[in-house]
Amino acid sequence: MNLRGLFIGSVLMLLAGSSAALETDQYWAWGRSLADSTEAVNARFNLELERALASFPDHRPPKSCRQIAAAFRSRMRFILLHDFQIWAWNSEWVDRIPDGGDEQREYRQTNLYSSHPTIDTGTWMPYTPTIEVAGVRFGTDKLGHLVSSGWNQYASYRRRIASGETPEEAERRAVQRGVVEESLILGELASGVQAIADLEANHAGLLFYRDLCDVEDPVLALEGNRWIIARPVDIGDYVTPRWDESYQPSVYNKGRWRKVKPVLEGYCDRLDHPQVVAMRRRYRELDRESLVGSIVAERVAGGKLADPAQFGIEAVCGATVPVGREVVENEAPPRKPIGSTTMKEAVASEDEDRRGIMLGLGGLHLSYPQVVSTSLAVMLSSQPVTYDCRTPCIFRGPFVEVEPGLGGGKLSLGWSRVTGKTNRSGTFLKAAFIGVAYKLTILRTWSDLGWVPKNRTYAGFEIGVPVAQANIGFGLLYRVDDGDGKKWTITGSVGWGF
Repeated sequence: MNLRGLFIGSVLMLLAGSSAALETDQYWAWGRSLADSTEAVNARFNLELERALASFPDHRPPKSCRQIAAAFRSRMRFILLHDFQIWAWNSEWVDRIPDGGDEQREYRQTNLYSSHPTIDTGTWMPYTPTIEVAGVRFGTDKLGHLVSSGWNQYASYRRRIASGETPEEAERRAVQRGVVEESLILGELASGVQAIADLEANHAGLLFYRDLCDVEDPVLALEGNRWIIARPVDIGDYVTPRWDESYQPSVYNKGRWRKVKPVLEGYCDRLDHPQVVAMRRRYRELDRESLVGSIVAERVAGGKLADPAQFGIEAVCGATVPVGREVVENEAPPRKPIGSTTMKEAVASEDEDRRGIMLGLGGLHLSYPQVVSTSLAVMLSSQPVTYDCRTPCIFRGPFVEVEPGLGGGKLSLGWSRVTGKTNRSGTFLKAAFIGVAYKLTILRTWSDLGWVPKNRTYAGFEIGVPVAQANIGFGLLYRVDDGDGKKWTITGSVGWGF
């Protein structure tokens, strides 16, 4: 395979694998207490909605409600690891399991998906912790599904209405499309997992965006010539027990199930824990029929989907429902007091109370024209002072990078946004999960390897994309010396790290 083919193949493999990343395991938190984080999550939702409104200058207010909705969505999401998720992963106002780098490491080694092939690039991504909102436990990835995939379903819903479908038809077909996508590249084909709970969160996102603008009592309303928040967002309107993957089982292919089932069997002895019994009883009381559930049932009946119930813990453990000893709900841990401020003010203050950091970043690359190279960069960024970035954080800022290789060396100045985790000291990026880096680069060749003559100098623009702890990159450089030969060269690389 030539270098170009290797580059393209690597890109496709990384993107396909990582698209199914961010698995979660609610069983892992069974028997442990969690403080309910509804107030904090609601505060973040409404704060970002206010910020979306404020992003439009007074002399150019938003023309439509959906412009505000789109601005809100842009504030809350990124690729794979969304801003909202990262906040819930780190905020001092959100209780979670696991919490912190040490517990996260244990979680990674023992959770439901800990047994996997080394080449499963999706598992190079972090596993999401469990939080509790509106009395329901779920992985923080569901917040990403709500604000990102939910927007995609809402957009599909709007297009179908515009084409003449009724709202009911449009909603059903938008959700059906999401179910099919989960069975393809977003789910089973990539990772061997079809997460029905993800589909529930996606549909909840459609309902959320519809509530912003399209219902009789919308969240956003026009007052004079200005849009205002007419009623605060309440996340409890959208969360259901089916977001909890220990209650709404996923569907697995044979290969993945062989690895998941033994771990699931290890949770059987927790079924009679008083906290678990109480929680599952509460779920049955809160649960209601859902559009996703009816579509999934239709696919099961039509032989297009395995029955999720066979992958549930009751089926695996041979248990009846309910099970357990006397039901005594574990007392939730006390929430950190917020003083005299409101929760929204506390969440905003957390964002603003930041520390500057100088972060080291490194990488190894197979590259053209350098053949093999290593890079070292220093980025200037900042983080809220309370964040423990041994779990994923978002780093933004300028950087300088040197990259010596067999065929030549590079010096780059650039700006990057990367989501990753640091080493214990917080001085070096240990893993880069997703991001983008824009570089102004000077390349000097010093070996003639048959690709680019030695002693040539090029300058131009490059883009690097860290994904699932690997990286891909490409660029276009112009020769700035007086030598002979072609004026332009294209650079490309695949590797590990930043």
